[in-house]
Amino acid sequence: VLMSVIPLFLLSLTLRGIPLTGIRTFTPELEIETRIIGGKEAWAHSWPWQVSLRYATMPACGGAIIAPSWVITAAHCFQRFKTASSWMVMAGKHDLGNPNELVRVSRIVTHQGYSRRTKEFDVALLKLQTPLLYDEHVGPIEIWMDALRPAMSCSVTGWGSTRENGPRVNRLQEVNVSLLPLDKCNQFYRGRIRPTMFCAGRPEGGVDACQGDSGGPLSCFTGERYQLGGLVSWGVGCGRVHRPGVYTKLQDHAPWVADVMNSGGLSCGEAQTPACRLGSLPATLVAAGGEALADGGGEVGPGGVTEACPYSWPWQVSLQSEGRHYCSGTLIHRRWVLAPHHCNTKTGDMVVLGVHDLRFMASQSVPVDEVFEQAQDGSFPPSNDLALIRLSEPARSGEPRIPVCLPDDDIEVDDSWTCVTTGWGQTKTLDNVSPHSLHQATVSLVNLTASRSIWGGGLIKDTHLCTHPAAAIPCMGDAGAPLVCQKHGVYFLFGLVTWGSRRCDLIRPAVFSSIADVQLWIRDTTEDV
Repeated sequence: VLMSVIPLFLLSLTLRGIPLTGIRTFTPELEIETRIIGGKEAWAHSWPWQVSLRYATMPACGGAIIAPSWVITAAHCFQRFKTASSWMVMAGKHDLGNPNELVRVSRIVTHQGYSRRTKEFDVALLKLQTPLLYDEHVGPIEIWMDALRPAMSCSVTGWGSTRENGPRVNRLQEVNVSLLPLDKCNQFYRGRIRPTMFCAGRPEGGVDACQGDSGGPLSCFTGERYQLGGLVSWGVGCGRVHRPGVYTKLQDHAPWVADVMNSGGLSCGEAQTPACRLGSLPATLVAAGGEALADGGGEVGPGGVTEACPYSWPWQVSLQSEGRHYCSGTLIHRRWVLAPHHCNTKTGDMVVLGVHDLRFMASQSVPVDEVFEQAQDGSFPPSNDLALIRLSEPARSGEPRIPVCLPDDDIEVDDSWTCVTTGWGQTKTLDNVSPHSLHQATVSLVNLTASRSIWGGGLIKDTHLCTHPAAAIPCMGDAGAPLVCQKHGVYFLFGLVTWGSRRCDLIRPAVFSSIADVQLWIRDTTEDV
């Protein structure tokens, strides 16, 4: 975890005479005075881990330094603008009136579980193009890993508004807030506070973060130094009665922080090896002579299927029993794989990660610890065909093992996305593609109305996604193939192949289980276990 990689770094700081993490750098008499804070301008440079995030030339959010090349902040800061080159970090500043000493951001990594609806997992990491140089004005802070106790007093800092709907300020402000019990906060917010959040302020209002403080640090004193307890996340108004500020509880995200930093900032849905040999046109079905078909006659197979470049789909895993591949699965978290229920995965089966050719050694093989099946409604074909597989040990960080992103509940896939399906197995393609090597094909979507008309009988439900028939199991060869779609170079898992035709069928669309409809089940299962 993150805490285990920090001590050597701290030792090096001590040897170079640079302040340790979480130490406020000002004179002792000022330190005594500023421990009683009621919402006012901070002493200049007294919170050296505080940074200002700027989009283009405008201050947008706060953040905290946790390593020379890394800043932690809130994911919601990047809901609209996520191009790293448009963002800069200003460190070591008290007065923002002179915006010099800006460091460009090279990568933005938002937590793959962040939900705009529930505000869960509201955390992001920024990797800087140039490491920060620590001095008396610039220094890091550690994540608080002990229990956050109700009534603890912590400090919130930022350049946000000093009153609701008021203007931002140029000079850093600070305020003391008290941590509130989870049940009390849920009374105020009618059950919206999740375990990965906490509230701080006063029930009677009057102290709070406000507009412009988003992503900024909530710093808690241990008796020796400050540690980072949370990030400013959301709330209703500023300082209102029974509406305390809501913060991201960072100790719950320390393993994720360590994973991202250890992988060099690769986010979910991204690979160091980009997809290649992938056809720009969607796959079609062709006859034995290679001609595209206009009707259902004759033996057909998919055209446009190619062997993938090794490790270009780092979330794809092979599910194996007694050394034989029987289904694909998709890594959605270091400890979790999503696969079709019909694959019938059992405890003790092997999840093989980081493999391209099934005949050769994989980078990691992990036994299945437990399988959690989606509740069945008894329908046939099943409308629910998904299972979550918990690994007996986490997938190792970095290439070629990177989780795919999961879409927010309100994101819909359409023709503006580029969609791909991948898998192993014997395909019907006429191209020379080995069944042992991971293969790929770009596929086009088919809307549910057209799919229902073709399939008939009420078989296609709202829990399904459909594509061109070329993506069906008899055509592509893999009974667990994912449907991943990308925008701006980031891939999201939208579906897993489910039931369909018994042969490679020119007419009937391929059917996938929709992932967007089961986000709550995924979150509840992976959080509770």
